[in-house]
Amino acid sequence: MLAGESLLSVLIAGEQSHGQSSLAVWRTTLNGWVLQHLVSENNPLASRAVMLACGAASIQNGLDESGQNWFRPENRFPARVFGSMVQSVGGDSSSVERYSYLALPRRLPLTKKGNVSIVPYDRSQRAALCSVAAAERGPVYVAGEDLWGDVNCEAINELYQRVGLRRTRHVWLAYARHKDEPIGAVIAHRGPLGINFSYLENRCDLILSKSLPAAEISDVAVSLLHACTGAYQDFELDEIPVIADDVAASALVRVGAEFVRHYCQGVWLRSGYRQFYRHVDAFYSRIVARTERRISHETVLGVQ
Repeated sequence: MLAGESLLSVLIAGEQSHGQSSLAVWRTTLNGWVLQHLVSENNPLASRAVMLACGAASIQNGLDESGQNWFRPENRFPARVFGSMVQSVGGDSSSVERYSYLALPRRLPLTKKGNVSIVPYDRSQRAALCSVAAAERGPVYVAGEDLWGDVNCEAINELYQRVGLRRTRHVWLAYARHKDEPIGAVIAHRGPLGINFSYLENRCDLILSKSLPAAEISDVAVSLLHACTGAYQDFELDEIPVIADDVAASALVRVGAEFVRHYCQGVWLRSGYRQFYRHVDAFYSRIVARTERRISHETVLGVQ
């Protein structure tokens, strides 16, 4: 609240007598937000209220460029509502991708491999970064993470610094020797510890080209993670949360990382805000209708 602009909001709806719902929203880029930790005391009306209020605010202010959330694919409820959004919003304005979430020991000895060239990001690398990220995670991911814009999160970091916090990103790209096309990238996110219960504000996105031969995956992954360890020197936890595809995850487990769970990242862009709003509304409307029919049936039985 002291920052002067919103960095974190908690929306609450409902009444204690009928159950409440809450939703947390935090600012990940200057114009991008993460919706998380939707909690409900069995009150779908309240859940719909906080979700639609968040969507309506983004539509009305006209400044937000993207929204995203993370959910476990085996968690049936968010998988149904958010996992199906691409069908309603469209592939040009939304995406849902499944990744592996790993815990990489911060003090694990990693050695850069000699057959891989690692280059720290600067503005001359922007097209290369967006190219490899779009090829492996899709253009919606690139837009949602603002990789064409504020790659290092300098603008959003100014807002966090107003209250003694920080929000930064550090990026490195991998190249095969004497090649101009990147074969991978690593994006080290740093932010206020625990703003997300899975520490996704401090995650490390490992992106590897799908064209990499299987024999080279481990070398490229290890070289990239070796480069980014400096960004986590002052990290409060003993493990770095790493997000990677399943192939890269298998390689990391072999060198000492621990697989924790699968996560899905859902992203929707401003061009799909209204469709996302209608998708959420339609989903919850069906739940509310079923709940009302159940209550009506139970009432009739009680009267009898």
